[in-house]
Amino acid sequence: MQRRMFAGLFLVSLFIGSGGGAQQFPADSEKPVWTMESIKVKPEMFGLALGYLDDNWMREREEAKRQGAVVSYYRIAEEGSGDSDRSILLLTEFKNVAAYGAREGLFASMRKQRKQFNTPGVVRLGRIEDLYEAMNTRVFQDYSDMDSVRFRLLSKK
Repeated sequence: MQRRMFAGLFLVSLFIGSGGGAQQFPADSEKPVWTMESIKVKPEMFGLALGYLDDNWMREREEAKRQGAVVSYYRIAEEGSGDSDRSILLLTEFKNVAAYGAREGLFASMRKQRKQFNTPGVVRLGRIEDLYEAMNTRVFQDYSDMDSVRFRLLSKK
């Protein structure tokens, strides 16, 4: 019985103590986070949808980039026939998990500030639903550094 307890305590101490010599990797919380929003543009609304995104989505991302929360952003339109049945992908690369988590508050404060300083002469459309339908939003974490060496040679025989 004492041997089993000793062996169990020895194994536990090995697991606890082995953290100091292990190779350290950047925490997942410091890796970039990407969002991919897919929207389906209503028929004959492609140009107006792009204008709306310019005035809102693009401005918010540019300001967030200036503040350091966003690293990059892209608005990519699907090639289509004419002005109907087209999709747009909205890609945003956030600096890290914390910046991604704070995005709603950041963008809400930008919208509130923009409403205070409404630009005269700019035509504002009524509702987003008249322009496009949000299909889905997906969140990804950047693991592009996975080809780096994960093990080191401790000894040669």
